[in-house]
Amino acid sequence: MNVFPSEAERYASEACDLPAFGGLSLAQTRKDLGELLGKIGSFGFFDEYTKHDISHIDAMLGKLDWLVTAKTREAMTPADWLLVVLAVYFHDLGMLVTKSEYQRREESDFPQFRQEALNASDPDGRDYLARLNVLGAEEREKFLYQEFVRHHHAARVRKWIEGDVTPNLGVADAVVKEVESLLRQLDPVFREDLGKVCESHHLDDLYDVAKYPVDWYYGSSDRERANVQFAAILLRSVDLLHITSDRTPSVAFRVFNPADPISQNEWSKQAAVKAVVAKKGVDKDGVPSDGAPRDTIEVYATFTDANGYFALTSYLKYAAQQLRLSHEWAQRSNDRLGSKYLFPWRAIDTTRVVARGFLKEPFQFTIDQQKVLDLLTGHTLYNDTNVVLRELLQNSIDAVRLKHGARSPELGRVEVHWDSAARTLEICDNGTGMTQSVIENNLLRACSSLYQDPEFRKRNPDFNPISRFGIGVLSTFMVADQVEIITCHPEEEKARQLSLRSVHGQYLVRTLDKIQDVPERIRAHGTIVRLTLRPSAEIGSVVQTARHFVVLPECEVVVREGNGGEDTVIGHRSIGEALKAALVRSKPAHALMLDTDAIRVVERHYPNMSIAFAIRWNEHFREWTFLIPDSESGISRDFREVPIVGVCVAGVRVEDVTPGFTGIGPIVAMSNSFGASAPRTDVARSSLESTPEYADFIRTCFSAYCDHVIEEVRLLETDRNHSITWATQEAAFISNPLMRVNTPVMTSALRDALYEIPYFLVEEGGVRKSAAVGDLRLLDRIETVESAVTEHVEYLLREFPGGTRESVVAALGMPPKAANSPGTPVLCTRLGVNDQIDAMFLADWEIESVSGDFDNRACVIGWTRKAGTARRPRWSPHHLTAPRLEVINREDEWYPIRPAVLVRIPLGEVAEHGFPAGMRGFIAGTARYLLPGHPWQDMVDSIDPGQTVRLELLSWLISQRMPRDSFSSRKAASVAELEEKLQRLGLADLVDWGRFAAISRSGADAVEFFDTRKWQR
Repeated sequence: MNVFPSEAERYASEACDLPAFGGLSLAQTRKDLGELLGKIGSFGFFDEYTKHDISHIDAMLGKLDWLVTAKTREAMTPADWLLVVLAVYFHDLGMLVTKSEYQRREESDFPQFRQEALNASDPDGRDYLARLNVLGAEEREKFLYQEFVRHHHAARVRKWIEGDVTPNLGVADAVVKEVESLLRQLDPVFREDLGKVCESHHLDDLYDVAKYPVDWYYGSSDRERANVQFAAILLRSVDLLHITSDRTPSVAFRVFNPADPISQNEWSKQAAVKAVVAKKGVDKDGVPSDGAPRDTIEVYATFTDANGYFALTSYLKYAAQQLRLSHEWAQRSNDRLGSKYLFPWRAIDTTRVVARGFLKEPFQFTIDQQKVLDLLTGHTLYNDTNVVLRELLQNSIDAVRLKHGARSPELGRVEVHWDSAARTLEICDNGTGMTQSVIENNLLRACSSLYQDPEFRKRNPDFNPISRFGIGVLSTFMVADQVEIITCHPEEEKARQLSLRSVHGQYLVRTLDKIQDVPERIRAHGTIVRLTLRPSAEIGSVVQTARHFVVLPECEVVVREGNGGEDTVIGHRSIGEALKAALVRSKPAHALMLDTDAIRVVERHYPNMSIAFAIRWNEHFREWTFLIPDSESGISRDFREVPIVGVCVAGVRVEDVTPGFTGIGPIVAMSNSFGASAPRTDVARSSLESTPEYADFIRTCFSAYCDHVIEEVRLLETDRNHSITWATQEAAFISNPLMRVNTPVMTSALRDALYEIPYFLVEEGGVRKSAAVGDLRLLDRIETVESAVTEHVEYLLREFPGGTRESVVAALGMPPKAANSPGTPVLCTRLGVNDQIDAMFLADWEIESVSGDFDNRACVIGWTRKAGTARRPRWSPHHLTAPRLEVINREDEWYPIRPAVLVRIPLGEVAEHGFPAGMRGFIAGTARYLLPGHPWQDMVDSIDPGQTVRLELLSWLISQRMPRDSFSSRKAASVAELEEKLQRLGLADLVDWGRFAAISRSGADAVEFFDTRKWQR
């Protein structure tokens, strides 16, 4: 009685009698392996959603009965069958996890896998983490190890077959010993090939005949010869096609969201596949016939749930793609290497996959192809015909980078030739070239980019292309109706020539002899695209266009205009070099300024970007300030001719803006982002998409600018011998260009970067030091002193390094009543000089006490850290913030450039003393504060603390009744004017107008403010 249920095993058993295979007992191997496979799932791993036992093996081997054609079965040897059968036996053994292995998981690469899974910062990673957080800690750890094993199970079984006991993929010494006992009679070379084939069902490199030879002898006879590639193709195919209701192919989890720990099992719960069979071929009349050639596989399945239906159809789409690839790989080996192993299967018929309870036919999105192509090639998407050159250059540079890798700068070359007389534009590169498959599936398939294909990304995980939308060649039809492409790929025996005449028409492909018909420059590999422009098409200077877009190509790019013209080299080696060249082109005098070090270009590098900005030397102040794009620097803000700002991605300019700003910003700068975490562009590559990567890019730009300011402040004090007072005061001037515009992409990111600059001076314990916003936040209380004496002391300290206010005040004999409280840090930076710096300080601090010294014309103000939103603020707002009061803002002639500044009213406890009777306010910086007991105190007390709109309106009315400041010539608004305005704006109901008017008419609102400037004439 035959112990083998499949024909494949019976053929394979013949090999056991051949010398090369050492008397292996296939029957015993099957029995022992069945026991091992039966343990998968018994320890709580892979116990829910699939079967990997001997029944799975038998089902896979059974499919070989019809998957292998009769003609191929004649060509296959016992060694072929043994390799295939053993691969089917062992391919999923890597899913076996013992309790011991799980307990020793920290000895493997699992900790790194777990860390990467939990710390992924990309959108998919964040979604993954959110799903993981639904699980408990122990369940999450177990699930992650299961993911680790599933991800590596194919590589694990190869290691075990080869006898490799290194623990990186899991500590499985006992399993390795079991596998060794099963295969010890086999030759090491055969075992190595068996391991490769087992691993291959989770790889996509079956085209590699060096790794998977099509003809390999394990003994001296032909019966001991095997086609390793075909064995890998068969294993991959039967694993893909074993999708009956009792089992899910492990490869399926790569297709529909393998990173979802909750929905991952949906497939197995919903799968209802009844049969996977070979579909009858059709004869010449189109009638199904058993004798006709077959190339299609038919799937029968019935679902009552939509999730399972969608899961299966998504998977079958993937499986069909893999079958086509296997067909191409086998056919290529037959054509080139004389192999006779046919694999005809290249399609899957899903018409018998139905969902009960739904309409019979499935529906899908349809498109108007002509309108979509018009969208992709017309002005709806691109509004500049010069982008045609950019798109083609991007494609060429990507091909060069892919082919030559790190050696692209020395080996890669892209040539552009524009013949204005013949109106032909030609782009030639020595990149990878294209196979027929790439031509069919990517080049001329709208929005299908080779570089975004999951299999390509798996083979080239570190390659980050410029192009990613798959619409580059379509842009050629913006300017041309005649496009010729010649391409050579090393894997193709013939070159390909494409002739395209219309985006809506068909195209022809002609094969060319590489030696006779192809220019030598691309004979080994490369592509030439030649466009004949329409008479109506307008194209500017090709050199200027290429120079504008191609900034850092990482290969040689040359442009030639006209016949016999000279080559112009395009692009630069670094972003700093690119900015220098742009400066010189914008104004020739900049060359001398760069040579004499009057202008410098600072270049800073980060893990995923580089940025460069221009600075100029200020001889009087001995500091490097930002070069500003205006008439003063000789640089026009019209950069259409010579762009000297720009944001690049992968070396290609995307936006003509200052990095970090929405337009031509306050400084001259350029940036380049690269790698997987670079910002993403829109389809037209005319702007960057708002993503977390883009936000990180913006923050890095602002940090780079502010780091320069911080460095200059440090150098002013250390290397250039200025006082700390001088150096800190200059921080505001050097960073002023960043603060004076209102066009940052992310205001909060710019603010956070500015917060790192040491704008403030603090004295504490006889030590004077500079401080950023964050440094001030480490304090709980701080004081400022408003007086002419301290103001003049600061002027003295600016000129003399090493001194402190405390030492100078002591030397001058300043009366102690005007000094600050002992032991309290003193903020020496004068408020009221710079609005932006004042705003940084006031965002965190509020006044808690104020002490006046009228005789010494001084005022000591105590500040405390704001306690957050939980407690009512001590003071009313500085500006109108309530939405209902926006009508007042809009009527102000300076709004929104300069919002009206309000008198600040005390709302909480504020300690005050030392002020003369009748003086009910004081000045801090330029802000006016009322003291407790002011004329409107009763009105404030009667307003509920939550009615901020009433408090703000009262503050505004008080502000209108007095001049803007002590030196303003503006007259106070009359009571009648204010009443008319309140009535007109519909705000009269928000305030007790009778009480306010009575206070005003009595003259009680003539508040005197304590202001040290009163004593200045």
